[in-house]
Amino acid sequence: MGDNKPKYIEGVGWRYETVHSQKRRMKSHHYNEVGTYLVTVVVEGRKPVFGHIAGNIKASPTAPDYPVTVLSPLGENLLHEQLPKIHAVYPMVDVWRLCVMPDHLHIIIRINATLPPKKHLGTIIGAFKGGISRAWGGGTLFEDNYNDRILMRDGQLENWKAYLDANPYRWLVRHSRPELMQRALCLVINGVRYGAFGNFMLLRHPEKVQVFFHRKMVDDRLTPDIQGPQATTSIQGQATMSVWRQKIPTEQTLFWQKEHARLIEMAEQGDVMVTPGISECEKRIKNECLQQHHRIIHLQAEPIGSYWKPERSRFEACTAGSLLILAPWAEDLEGDTDYDRFHNLNTLAASICQLNVQAAMQITTG
Repeated sequence: MGDNKPKYIEGVGWRYETVHSQKRRMKSHHYNEVGTYLVTVVVEGRKPVFGHIAGNIKASPTAPDYPVTVLSPLGENLLHEQLPKIHAVYPMVDVWRLCVMPDHLHIIIRINATLPPKKHLGTIIGAFKGGISRAWGGGTLFEDNYNDRILMRDGQLENWKAYLDANPYRWLVRHSRPELMQRALCLVINGVRYGAFGNFMLLRHPEKVQVFFHRKMVDDRLTPDIQGPQATTSIQGQATMSVWRQKIPTEQTLFWQKEHARLIEMAEQGDVMVTPGISECEKRIKNECLQQHHRIIHLQAEPIGSYWKPERSRFEACTAGSLLILAPWAEDLEGDTDYDRFHNLNTLAASICQLNVQAAMQITTG
C-alpha cells in the first residue's frame, strides 16, 4: 500500500486509494432491470436550497405541527415540475416516495419493466439532477454521482418509507440539540481510530462498565449430588457431574439472572454501560438500556460516515443524551478474519472502560 492514505467509503469503511468512488454500484446487479431503489442525491457544499424545516419536535406524527420541510421555490419546482418528468419519459418507472430535505433528497424509485437500450437508473437520476440544476440557474447544483440502496428484503420498503417520513423530525432534533448529535469521522481513543455519533460526554463519565457475556457457559442450575473424592468413584456421581458440566445458553443460567440484575441496577444509578451487543445477553442489556434511556456506549462494526444516521431506537436514545455510538476503523481492528475482528469489539469495549476522565476530556475537546 506504500504511502497511500486510507479513504472513507460510505457504507464500506476506510479503504486505501485503490478504491476510487464513494458511491460504488453493486457490481452484480443490472440497474436497467426490474427493481426498487432508495436513491440519495446531495447538494454540493450542503447548501440548503430546497427549503427549511419547521415544526415542533414534541408533536405527534399526526399533529399539524409535526416537523416538515417548507419548500423554497426551487423545492416547489423540484416537486411539481422535475419529479413528474421521470414517469413521463419512462412510463415503466414510478416514484414511490420522495423526501425533500434542505440540502439533499431521498427518492424511492420502482423500475417495473426493463428500461430501453442503454438506459439505466443512473440515466434517470442524471437527467433528474440536470433538470433541477437548470431550474436553479447557477451551474451544477449537486455532488457528483449518487448513493443507492437496493430494497429486496421483506419489510425493508415499509421501514424506509417510515424512516423518510420522519426525516424532517430527526433533522430538527439534531439542530435543536447538537451537543447530543455530534459526529466525528476520526476520534482516537487509546490509539484506536473511531467514527463516532451521539453524546461524546459519555466518554468522560468516571463509571464505565463493560457488558460482556459468552454465548454459552456451564449449566449452574444443578448441584452435583456427590462432592469431593467420592465424585470420581461413584458412577451415579460421575453421571451427575457430566450433566452439571454441560454448557447451555448463558441467558438460561442463574449467573445471567444475577448479572442482569446487577448491571441494570448500575445503569439505573447512572453508570455507563459499554458493549457491542454481540451475544444474546449483551443484546438484551443493550436493548433494555436503549428503551429505558440508560447511559450506554455502543460499539458497532458498521462504519460511520458523513451522512450516516442511526435507526429509530438509537436515534431516540441520542435525543435523550444517553447514547454514544463508536465504530472502529477496519484497519485498527485486530484479527485475520471478519469474524475475529467483529468479536474483538469486546476487547475495545474493555479498553474504553479503562479510559480515565482526564484523557476523555482531551479527546472530546480536541
